[in-house]
Amino acid sequence: MRWLVALLALVIPAAAMAQQPASPPLMRTRVAPAEGVVIGQPVQLNVDVLFPGEMPHPPLVRVPEAAGAQILRFETQATTMRDRISDQDYVGQSFEFTVFPRRGGQIAIPAPEVTLLDRSGDPAGSAKGEATRIDVGIPAGLDASGPVLAADKVTASESWAPDPGTTRFKAGDAITRTIRRQATGVPALGMAEFRFTAPDGVRVYVDPPKIEDRSNRGIVDGERVDKATYVFERGGSYVLPDLSQPWWSLADKRARVESLPGLTISVASPASHPAGGARAPRLGLFAAVTAAVVLLVLALVLIRRRLVAAWHGWQQRQQDSEAFARKTLIREAQAGDPAATYRALGVWLERLPPAERQRTRADPRLSPFIAELESALFGGGSGWEPQKGEALARAVSTFSQQADAPETARAPLPPLNPVYPA
Repeated sequence: MRWLVALLALVIPAAAMAQQPASPPLMRTRVAPAEGVVIGQPVQLNVDVLFPGEMPHPPLVRVPEAAGAQILRFETQATTMRDRISDQDYVGQSFEFTVFPRRGGQIAIPAPEVTLLDRSGDPAGSAKGEATRIDVGIPAGLDASGPVLAADKVTASESWAPDPGTTRFKAGDAITRTIRRQATGVPALGMAEFRFTAPDGVRVYVDPPKIEDRSNRGIVDGERVDKATYVFERGGSYVLPDLSQPWWSLADKRARVESLPGLTISVASPASHPAGGARAPRLGLFAAVTAAVVLLVLALVLIRRRLVAAWHGWQQRQQDSEAFARKTLIREAQAGDPAATYRALGVWLERLPPAERQRTRADPRLSPFIAELESALFGGGSGWEPQKGEALARAVSTFSQQADAPETARAPLPPLNPVYPA
């Protein structure tokens, strides 16, 4: 019995020591550039987590939402680093985030939150870094009432189908306008949403945008493709309006604009029969019946074309509506795929007015799920379980019951702050 007591006296203290949390890590927070930042300019935020001696397991790091800024993480893997401070060796990892200021003035970036893990990868404690601030300027010549694009290089191009130079348009026909925008160092979410308009006699239907971001060592190149279809309801001459993408050049510190010219298109009216003139010869019964059948077929063709255009237009309006995007989000969330859920969430938010987006993201029924989804996809979180998708679907459904309530005055820009990569 004595040998058992002695053995327990040795094992229990050893086990207790193994379960004791490691020494608290050293936290460092850095931003670059530290000054001279303009609205929309990407600012690098580095969070270093250093452990004295050895690192039991790479930690998890997230940065809470910041009012007036969008914080993204584009690298799923952190960089391992070593340092020697005050005669002590440290090893740890450096986590890189990108901050996109969406308003001018001083913006407070909350302290990074760190989840410490033991050797088996289980949570073993937590730590907090240092909060920081950036001062954001608004250069002369920029309209800060909407999303501002600040980059080293921005390109914008457009195409039309069918070719307006070789196509003869008639009532019921349509033409599709495709616009592609690319920016260096800026995600596609930072690009302003175009407002497609059309003159009287023309209907315009807008597809959901296609968004793609490419990340290379923390530098993100964004690409956004917008598509709009113009349907000509009757004959006439129509001017499809110009569009433009304003942006601030970080390279030469000046405001620039990428122009996207519109079109003037002539549309033929349906065939008509001239009044008056020489009297038509008297037709026999067979000729009269044949002529009536031909006219009936022509009338059916014209009616069918209008019915098809009206049906397609109704379908497009339904698919472009906020309600359709919300139903799609609910369906994708219930399916449990986090990537599909996040894409559907982005389309739904873009269908809302800017002030409504802000209320939606800040709503306490939705914001925890949005942050958890972004963390699971891009911030090294614990994963997105099917139960969370079902809970998000219920929250979106509940939120939609008040979506049409009268709005009070709100800030014009949404406080976007996802913590994720491209």
